[in-house]
Amino acid sequence: MPKPFRRAVQFSMTLAALIFIMTIVFMQFENYTFFDSFWMTIVSVLAIGYGDLVPVSNAGKIFAMLFVPLTMGFSTYLLTFVAASMIEGRLSKKWERKKMDNQIKRMKNHYIICGYGRVGEQVLREFSQQKYNVVIVDNDKETVEKIPEDIPYIMDDAKKNDVLNHAGIDKAKGIVITTSDDAVNVFITLTAKGLNKDIETIVRAEEFETEDKMRRAGADHVVNTNDLGGRRMALSMIKPASIHYIDSIMHAESGHHKVEEITISQNSKLANKKATELRTQDNYGISVLGIERNGDFIGLADTDAIIQTDDKLILFGDGENIKFFIESSFE
Repeated sequence: MPKPFRRAVQFSMTLAALIFIMTIVFMQFENYTFFDSFWMTIVSVLAIGYGDLVPVSNAGKIFAMLFVPLTMGFSTYLLTFVAASMIEGRLSKKWERKKMDNQIKRMKNHYIICGYGRVGEQVLREFSQQKYNVVIVDNDKETVEKIPEDIPYIMDDAKKNDVLNHAGIDKAKGIVITTSDDAVNVFITLTAKGLNKDIETIVRAEEFETEDKMRRAGADHVVNTNDLGGRRMALSMIKPASIHYIDSIMHAESGHHKVEEITISQNSKLANKKATELRTQDNYGISVLGIERNGDFIGLADTDAIIQTDDKLILFGDGENIKFFIESSFE
């Protein structure tokens, strides 16, 4: 329990004990019934004033003079705390929401994650390591409460046009749809592509039968998490060394090494060169894993592969070395 609320509970218990004591004492001094004594205690504490019942004996009056200010202080503090908590809570939530909305409005080239379950959490972790701006959309209150405080979110239905517009889909670089419901994912994909046909769309699939539907809905990439998990387990048994190497690349982002891809532009020094002639390992200490061209992957086993404009060169190595290589290749 938070410290302010714990203190409020303690004050409430103390106030209740004082009221009980005053009630018993008035019963003894004034010879009133329990109800009449309790009534006189309440009107004393709340400073309503005496009307039908008043302390008559000197002992009762002295006791009232001593205990009424004390109990009034406790009751005033408690009422003030409750009122302040209600007002500050509402204002704080409104302020945080407005601040978050303004942050989302300023975003450009960010990523939208629809669904913050176990898969969405992993996606956010990778984006955060790369220091990419992210907006999360989820309509479950309990799930939203698990989102890190520094990540902006929208608690609403991602299938709605106005919600994705609120997330800045017109300025976003990509959208990752990770809910566990394939039908919902297809609908969100249709909505997203309808609002921004050029946005890069990655969609999670649970069933093999829905993968084709997601692609027809406009998904650029469909990831079947169950299929990947099964293959990963099988290959770990059959080809453990190969899987270990792939894992070292996949998890390299947490260290100094990273996987990077660069698009070859017309002014690049790499255009029209053979990938095997780059000597990236000797000169920069990095490796070329391959070339991606029109959706196809070209491995370096093809020694005659020539780098063309618009190709994507996939690199692996120390982040600073990759950065130096990219800068020297586009002078």
